[in-house]
Amino acid sequence: MEENNKKKKSIFKIFSELKFKAILIIIIVILVGIICMIMGSKLSQVFNTQEKTTKFGLENVGKLVTQTCYTTVLEDSKVNLDIFESLDIHFTASRQIFSYDFAVDAYVDFEKIEITKIDNSNKEIIITLPHSKADDPTLNPSSFKVYLDTEGLFSRIDLDKHNQAIIKMQEQALNDCVSNRLLEAADSNARTMISGLIHGDNKFKDYKISFNYK
Repeated sequence: MEENNKKKKSIFKIFSELKFKAILIIIIVILVGIICMIMGSKLSQVFNTQEKTTKFGLENVGKLVTQTCYTTVLEDSKVNLDIFESLDIHFTASRQIFSYDFAVDAYVDFEKIEITKIDNSNKEIIITLPHSKADDPTLNPSSFKVYLDTEGLFSRIDLDKHNQAIIKMQEQALNDCVSNRLLEAADSNARTMISGLIHGDNKFKDYKISFNYK
C-alpha cells in the first residue's frame, strides 16, 4: 500500500514537473516571439529611414549656406553749410570716415532640388536645382573703426544720416561680394555637397552626377 502511494506521489511529481516545464517553455516561446516582433519593427524602421534618407535626404537639408563672403566697407560722410544749396561754406564741414566688417552668406534651397533621373544601366544621376542666393549682409558691430571724426561749428552728422550711411554700406558689401563671384562659389560648393551626399550611399558611390539649373 505504501509502495503504491509512493509510486502515485512520484508519478504526480513527474507530471507536475513536466507541466511546469511545459508552461515555462510556452512562456519562453511567447517572450521570444514578442522580442522578434519588436526587433522586426525596429529593423523595419531602420530600413525605412535609410530608404527615406536615400530618396529624400536632399529635401530634408532645407536652406543650406554653402559660401560666406567677408568684406570691409569704408564710409566717408560729410556735411557742409551751403549757400542756396550750391556753394559750400569752408570751415563748416562735419566729416566722419569709418569702416565696418560685413559677412554675406550665400545659400541654396535644398527643398527645391529634384532628382530628375536615375539611370541604373549607365550609372548616372541627373539633379535639377536652383542657383544660390545671397542673404542680407550681417554687420559686425565690434569691427567698427574710426579714421576721422570732425564736427563743424554750424553743421553736424545726425543719426538719420548715420543710419543712411549704414544702409549704403550694407548695399556696398552685398555688391562687392556678388561681384567677387560669391554666388558662383556657392553653386560650386552646393554641387560638391550634393555629390558627397549621394556618393555616401554605397548603392550610388560609382554613379556619375550631372546638374541642371532651374
